[in-house]
Amino acid sequence: MSEQLTQQERLALIYRMRVWYPRMKFIYDEIVRAFEMNPLTPDPECVALLGQFRTGKTTIVESFYSQHPRTVGAKTTHVPVLKAVVPAKASMNALLTDLLAALGDPVAGRGSMGMKSHRLHQFIRDCGVQMLILDEANHFVDRDSERVLHDVSNAMKSLVKEHNIACVLVGLPYTEEVLKVNEQFGSLFGDPYLLKPFVWDETVPETIEEFRTFLCQVETQLPLSAHSTLTSREMAWRCFVATHGKVGYVMRLIRRTAEMAVRHDQPGLSQQLLFEAFERTLAGKRRQITNPFGQELPQTPGPEEHEYWPLRQQTGA
Repeated sequence: MSEQLTQQERLALIYRMRVWYPRMKFIYDEIVRAFEMNPLTPDPECVALLGQFRTGKTTIVESFYSQHPRTVGAKTTHVPVLKAVVPAKASMNALLTDLLAALGDPVAGRGSMGMKSHRLHQFIRDCGVQMLILDEANHFVDRDSERVLHDVSNAMKSLVKEHNIACVLVGLPYTEEVLKVNEQFGSLFGDPYLLKPFVWDETVPETIEEFRTFLCQVETQLPLSAHSTLTSREMAWRCFVATHGKVGYVMRLIRRTAEMAVRHDQPGLSQQLLFEAFERTLAGKRRQITNPFGQELPQTPGPEEHEYWPLRQQTGA
């Protein structure tokens, strides 16, 4: 079938494909459940999705969001899912502005905080918002002072409870501190769902098989005629070293390799193409990783990136 597609169509397929593994699918289903059950439950259905960079959080959220698009009616725009990014060092004023902008308010930045808050509540009612998704929820923590910003988290708690809308928090692992420190806000959520990178543990063969199965699923979706390169244990190990098991890095690497294969009329992925794609996309020097697709088989994954930082002990509410 791929031979019948134009080069541009094949490239579009490469960058549109989404590959799910069981952990991602489970979390996605929990978000779907929260959305569907919220009108039937007395308290808002809330989900916290946490994880390091490039572990698949965005894929889950964007996939769900795309299934519930806004529709323009005669009198108002129906927005079943309101998605916004929490601004850095989240202030109430900035967050209100961003939420209004996400709803489509043409004058989102105008007015006092009181006026913005009034408009936001009115728009949520008029637009029929059923779920609020807040990405980069780790910005509820001031990284300089390492303290939870209570005013904005309290405001979001009040917003969710007053309108009884479902809520999804998406952020880095330390976002959980918001739920621990602000107990009223945290009481709306169960334990966070944590997306972790794949693991390669020789003492637990299932971890290796899980990663190899994922690579196989990715490769079989590519619009290429040959599908065998990533199925070997050796090549899977090289891919793991290159990506530290992070879904986002895996997809960047394979997509770029597949793009090069299409442009150079190659039947499938090859070690040479993977070598070149790694050089161009995964910042090996900055990450201190020697290109694992060279002749020698790498012995260790190399240093991992430090993305998680714990909060110091909170001294006040």
